[in-house]
Amino acid sequence: MNFELETLNNRIANLLSYVLHPLLMPTYLFAVLYFLAPTSVGADTLNIQFKLFALTIIFVYTFVFPAISIYWFYKRGLIESMKMENLSDRRFPFFLTACIYFILGYFLYSKNIFLYPSAYIIWAIALVILLVAIISLRWQISAHAAGIGGVIGIMAITLLRLGEDALYTPLIGTIILAGYLLSARLQLNAHTPAQVGAGVFLGFVVSVISMQLAL
Repeated sequence: MNFELETLNNRIANLLSYVLHPLLMPTYLFAVLYFLAPTSVGADTLNIQFKLFALTIIFVYTFVFPAISIYWFYKRGLIESMKMENLSDRRFPFFLTACIYFILGYFLYSKNIFLYPSAYIIWAIALVILLVAIISLRWQISAHAAGIGGVIGIMAITLLRLGEDALYTPLIGTIILAGYLLSARLQLNAHTPAQVGAGVFLGFVVSVISMQLAL
């Protein structure tokens, strides 16, 4: 019975790790901002087609391109696993992903003045990824924790600074999901409590400071 329960818990933990993957965090975040708090990202005057187009661009750059690059690294034998559970597997993908995010920020910034806030948010996320990449040269800080910590930080500072009350419920929901996600990473023995805690702290603090400077 204990074995079956542990197997079920691991399956749930794996599901949460996939659904709340760090590369999906920007898409989730911008979906919330564009449709629940559009004023915070200058999207209140944009029609739904433009919002969906921008969200698609964000998804392609922040998830599809990095995922393809990770698969390419794996097929070339540069990393042992696409899960990047070893420190040596994280270096190339993380640094490349940070570069892709910085490029996306510039792309959004250069295309439309209404996309400036979105560019600042992408750059904040890119900075978090870059710092995770640097730390991962020596220590396996949790990228999942950093990702959801960054989302919490951006939502929180947007709610407090801009008074976007519509973000209150998504923020609380994200905090609850973060608890489940961090428990899942520990359940899978993917990280130690220190690595998970450091990830949340890094993502939250860097995002809050970056958005404070941008707002």
